[in-house]
Amino acid sequence: MAWGPAPEAAEPALAWLDQHGRKFGHFVGGQWRTAAQTFAVFNPADRATLAHAGQGSPEDVDAAVGAARQAFSTWSQIPGHVRARYLYALARQIQKHSRLFAVLESLDNGKPIRESRDLDVPLVARHFAYHAGWA
Repeated sequence: MAWGPAPEAAEPALAWLDQHGRKFGHFVGGQWRTAAQTFAVFNPADRATLAHAGQGSPEDVDAAVGAARQAFSTWSQIPGHVRARYLYALARQIQKHSRLFAVLESLDNGKPIRESRDLDVPLVARHFAYHAGWA
């Protein structure tokens, strides 16, 4: 019998962080932007640095609001059934990667994996599916 890592093992999530350089900016207007300032994200269990996340500035907020306003004019013209497909696709992608998201969430805030895996991440997917139904 061959044994592999548990689905909730930290190593795949840490490898994912490594693959992404452990530095995350802001996603605005369909593209990643480098943040002028970052802050360290720590694992509360051992105080190890997980990554560095972008610290939003007033300019970053203005850019995000501007991009949202620009996107709204297009988004609001899309028929509801098409918007529903986009939202449902997001829900499916969250479900598809739910193990990774759950481990990252638990590493980030120290909560038990059971809570992240069984409550938090599924609830995120359910919210997108719910709103897809209302689109």
